[in-house]
Amino acid sequence: MSYKNISVETKDLITSITLNRPEFLNAFTLELIEEFLEALSLARLDDSRVIIIRGAGRAFCAGGDLHAMKNKTGMFAGDEKELKRLYKEGIQQIPQLIEKIEKPIIAMINGPAVGAGCDLACMCDLRFMSDKAIMKDSFINLALVSGDGGAYFLHRIIGYAKTMELLLSGRKVDSKEALKIGLVNQVFEADKLEDETYNFARKLCSLPFNALKMNKRGVKDAYDSSLEDHLELMATLQAKTQRSEEHFDLVNQFLSK
Repeated sequence: MSYKNISVETKDLITSITLNRPEFLNAFTLELIEEFLEALSLARLDDSRVIIIRGAGRAFCAGGDLHAMKNKTGMFAGDEKELKRLYKEGIQQIPQLIEKIEKPIIAMINGPAVGAGCDLACMCDLRFMSDKAIMKDSFINLALVSGDGGAYFLHRIIGYAKTMELLLSGRKVDSKEALKIGLVNQVFEADKLEDETYNFARKLCSLPFNALKMNKRGVKDAYDSSLEDHLELMATLQAKTQRSEEHFDLVNQFLSK
């Protein structure tokens, strides 16, 4: 596919989706959102085993386009009723789609991840961050709320108290703090971030794919399920995995050693 606002590459069972508006710090527009959703939909069904989301240039994603906000254009056009429709049919489709993807999704945070850009990173399963990058859920600084569902994901990553602190203050979080509070999984020197992220992705690709997807499903289910419901699901998934060729192949490998 040919895109104007993103680029996509699939190699070694990894699909990389790059937000590609570096001159605007990869800020969201309606056009970028449409292309991003299309690329995610294709990546959901292609032969890759891991998806990496990254930003071109010096930023991961600066969130919403401030010029469009000021001029009330694009995704910020219309009255309150129209704005609500644009949110529901536009940027809110991103978390809805990401939640349906069974493959592991890694955010490679090479630079500022601000506002909706921070939220996008939080929608991913794993976050690898440059030591030079920052994250900031800065909606309050523009008298806004996290309209794309960022609070939902942030709360599940770092807990109630820290989420409330970051959303109400709108302050930035550097890489050291992000790692300390569990906002990101790992921090790497800027010039090593790409190699380390792809090395980890390749490691995931080498693991049993169906079991990988089912483990992801189990972790996500644990967010909101009761213990009884969660155990019911895990019994179902364990029964499937324990009768899979993947499982017996690995058991035989271990026994042969």
